[in-house]
Amino acid sequence: MKVGYRIMLLICAFFLMRPLPVLGQDKVYDGEQVLLSWSDDSSHSQTITWHSAFQKAGYVQYNESGRPLSDRFQVKARLTKVEKTGYCRYEAVIKGLSQKTTYDYRIGDGTRWSKVRNFTTAPAADQNTAAFDAEDPIEFLYFGDVQYQDRYGDYKTWGKLAEDIRRRHPGIAFALSGGDMVNSGRKMKEWELFLESAEAVFSFIPLMPAIGNHEISAKAAKAASYLQLMALPENGPQGLEEEFYSFDYANCHITVMNSCFFEESRKAAEADRWEEQLEQINRWLEEDLTQSRAKWKILVMHHPAYGISDGDPIYNEIRQQWEPIFESGKVNLVFCGHQHLYMRTKEMGGITYIMGNSGKRRSTYFDGENVPDYIEAIDATNSNYQIVKASEKELSVTSYDEEGQIIDKWTKGGKDVPWLLAGAAGIFIMHILGISAFLALKKKRAVSLY
Repeated sequence: MKVGYRIMLLICAFFLMRPLPVLGQDKVYDGEQVLLSWSDDSSHSQTITWHSAFQKAGYVQYNESGRPLSDRFQVKARLTKVEKTGYCRYEAVIKGLSQKTTYDYRIGDGTRWSKVRNFTTAPAADQNTAAFDAEDPIEFLYFGDVQYQDRYGDYKTWGKLAEDIRRRHPGIAFALSGGDMVNSGRKMKEWELFLESAEAVFSFIPLMPAIGNHEISAKAAKAASYLQLMALPENGPQGLEEEFYSFDYANCHITVMNSCFFEESRKAAEADRWEEQLEQINRWLEEDLTQSRAKWKILVMHHPAYGISDGDPIYNEIRQQWEPIFESGKVNLVFCGHQHLYMRTKEMGGITYIMGNSGKRRSTYFDGENVPDYIEAIDATNSNYQIVKASEKELSVTSYDEEGQIIDKWTKGGKDVPWLLAGAAGIFIMHILGISAFLALKKKRAVSLY
């Protein structure tokens, strides 16, 4: 009894000796997994989303860079609870901003605040300024599948790659993702790992993604968690907003499609409505492309129209249903993913198709020899990313491996000369050794087939 009494005294003494917290002492807000995107005009608005475990009211304070932050320029965030996971996401939209201007911002609960970050609005889409000259083009990032092999290790590696990309290319204004950012769209832990890895870069530049097959649920083929986590333009077909959307950045019009709409499970889940919805999507896509007066039209979707393999019926559906609209709408460039390698086609119907793969998974579709005639460059060895530059005269894509080495270049407009990485000698070697052996010899380069 005496021993128990002494233990109780020691416990009480321990807590009494601890310093009492001072009200307001902790002024650092716990908001994390901060992500920028656009749900409105890229020239005059900015959307900011984040997570906080305490689920109190959330705010964003903002001002032109270098000016003080206060409640004079403050927006209240909307709180969304993601399905039945217990995870919540804040979303704040700042409107009425000046075009081509850098703003500081911080998130908080009205008392505690995060560190200060910044973002820069887009040049007005219809403005012919020096930003559109060949000497000073706009610049942005595309990355394909992030999907991991080793969940914890690969997200950490991908996060470092994202930081390296921004360090190597400090001029990138935003990023496009081809989907498959997670392995299972229903597992909140995977989303948290992705968002944590993305925060260091994409709390400064907006991320605009497409839905991949790993974002959707197997039964309904819908990306429920994705649609609650991401804040995107709601200008798509009615009832399919944020699955399909478009936006303008300077002289580029970018259309994002959900190719998972062609999944058999989606057809089954939608039953009689599916064909009606497809017609609605096709009408929207045609109007979206034909009404745009942008110099360059770029499209993003997860599945390829043309890939290294043609075994999935979705590829043919895309070619039958959407490719004619791409061509009539004068799309210049289509980005995709899904097959876990880098690949670029020749121009077909005025369109070049580029596949990227930023994660650690490697293709099971490519055996080293099965290269279709329409492919001009391929790299199945390296994680990669694409830097896009657009001026009034030229649209270009430079593809890099994870170490920052160039693996391929493509240009449309201006002096359009193919970039022959292998050269004549490389092509000769390729014929002698075969593509599989040539890939091994050229580990850090894409094979140029022309």
